Amino acid sequence: MGTVRKLVVEVIEARNLLPKDGHGTSSPYVLVDFYGQRRKTRTVTRDLSPQWNEMLEFNVGKPSDVFGDMLELDVYHDKSIGPTTRNNFLGRIRLSATQFVKKGEEALIYYPLEKKYWFSWISGEIGLKIYFVEQLVVPQIKAEPKQAPPAEPTEAAPEGEKPNSIEEEPPAQVVENPTTVEAEPPAKEAENPTSVLMDPHPPQDDEFTQVKRSSCFISHLL
Repeated sequence: MGTVRKLVVEVIEARNLLPKDGHGTSSPYVLVDFYGQRRKTRTVTRDLSPQWNEMLEFNVGKPSDVFGDMLELDVYHDKSIGPTTRNNFLGRIRLSATQFVKKGEEALIYYPLEKKYWFSWISGEIGLKIYFVEQLVVPQIKAEPKQAPPAEPTEAAPEGEKPNSIEEEPPAQVVENPTTVEAEPPAKEAENPTSVLMDPHPPQDDEFTQVKRSSCFISHLL
């Protein structure tokens, strides 16, 4: 777990500012620039000794030849309040980062406002607390994607046996023009199924049989 360094500027209040709104007062706000970062306070309406009590934070980077280590603070009158058509300049200060202390050693210091141009008309001072803080950086933990449970192993079939395979029934064939077949009516049963039809003309005996019968009859008479 690492730390990151920040610069904190507490803008407390200003005193005895010049009136710049055309009605004997001003509506001031503060712009603060540090290492290419800009922060702005709210506007205090019609007050020459405004109180902000705002905390502005800035990231502290490595020394830069472009931005340097200077903190620049400018006070302006808000043109949206009053008849003025521009943000009138009320004063500025410029401070080196070597003047700042760590948190716990800071104090409220009043800095006199300075001119931006040679002929600028400036008055008043601004009270600030400026200090460095070390903030912990909590690493972000990425959630691991959930994995699907492993598939259950299938038991191998013993040698010589084939695994049961499910045979799919073939689809039924559709007959385009089905023809209807009329079933034959069942045969009628005979009224007397146990009776046997007798032949009206039984078969006649041949000549040999007749002679034999005649001889038997004669012997019986004797």
